[in-house]
Amino acid sequence: MYSVAYGNTHIEFEIERKRSLKNTYINVDTDGVLVKTNDSTTIEDINKMVSNKSSWISKKLELFKSIAINKEISTGSRLYYMGKSYYINMIKDETAKNIIINFTHSQFHITTPPTFMMNELNNAIENFYKQKAIDKIIPLTKKWAKAMEVKPEHISFRYNKKRWGSCSGANSISFNYHLVKLSSSLIEYVVIHELAHITFQNHSKNFWKLVYKYLPDYKVREDKIRVFEKLI
Repeated sequence: MYSVAYGNTHIEFEIERKRSLKNTYINVDTDGVLVKTNDSTTIEDINKMVSNKSSWISKKLELFKSIAINKEISTGSRLYYMGKSYYINMIKDETAKNIIINFTHSQFHITTPPTFMMNELNNAIENFYKQKAIDKIIPLTKKWAKAMEVKPEHISFRYNKKRWGSCSGANSISFNYHLVKLSSSLIEYVVIHELAHITFQNHSKNFWKLVYKYLPDYKVREDKIRVFEKLI
């Protein structure tokens, strides 16, 4: 195992050499970081390449860590909510007929009947996210709509694998309710982005000028949101 320094931490990586490779590649997945290269590439050159890509590698590692967090649902595993991952405490209740999810004291407390199907648990979690999205995002959207002097005709919530939000030609806005996995600043970016589409139904320069007017750091928020995109 090799490593290079990155801030206060180290990025560890393995090296796989093949004579047939003409270039050097860095692969990041759930197993970690693997550098694929040929026999002639020196350790110094590899270290330099990993160091130059350290920011990208770190974001990828965090992404796969995030995805792993959301795969297993049991006591001790974690779920994302408002930009952070929180501990899950599973409680079996002989008298419970349905799965109940509460988020209190920075923990997910999930009460279940003695026996249940995993799809029932997944549905309960989805319903939790959807209700929290409605509670948090509708007031935020109304606040920014007033500030931006626009009026969405309708606000809805649904799961979407590819988008955090959308705005139709009829000025109806739809939000991905998994938005509540993100921090409040990133949720705010998506809200303002979609509201700006009421004025400009494209991604023209004027559209981005309008977004910049209300969020001068929108590019920073865009970069951060990309890290979470595979969670949906």
